Amino acid sequence: MGGSMRTVIAGLGSIGRRHLRNLLAIGESDIVLLRSGHGTLPDAELSGLPTVGSLSEALDGRPQAVIVANPTAYHLDVALPAAEAGCHLLLEKPVSHSMARVAVLAAAAAASGSRILVGFQFRFHPALRALRQLLSDGALGEPLHAGAHWGEHLPDWHPWEDYRSSYSARADLGGG
Repeated sequence: MGGSMRTVIAGLGSIGRRHLRNLLAIGESDIVLLRSGHGTLPDAELSGLPTVGSLSEALDGRPQAVIVANPTAYHLDVALPAAEAGCHLLLEKPVSHSMARVAVLAAAAAASGSRILVGFQFRFHPALRALRQLLSDGALGEPLHAGAHWGEHLPDWHPWEDYRSSYSARADLGGG
């Protein structure tokens, strides 16, 4: 790969800030922050970084990549225009709170050459990778059914905020 790429981070809650820290840690410096002003964490770690208030302004800078880490209900509001502009996307899970525009996103990415990776860290979990290999090898026979569940106790998830008013607890923002 090599070289720095302009990256926009949309959404600066805990996961957006984690992506920011990771980019900085690997030496990326051409980062633009798309801010709504609704974040709940202190802004000290953002000082000195370029910040814009609109998606059109962020895309005018011709970023190669956009990290979509805003509330789920707004993912496609960022992802669709970014894909249409040919940006590669790291799109946090879930893709959207509704399937209504997911096919439109896929079509936009196909038309522009944009690549989309859904941020789901458990696809790299060693136990899940081992299970996948066992299934691929036929070592477990033919699966008839599979089920999985992931959940967290919301009061423990973001202890710095009242979970009852956080996006994760609000259905209108894609939470539950």
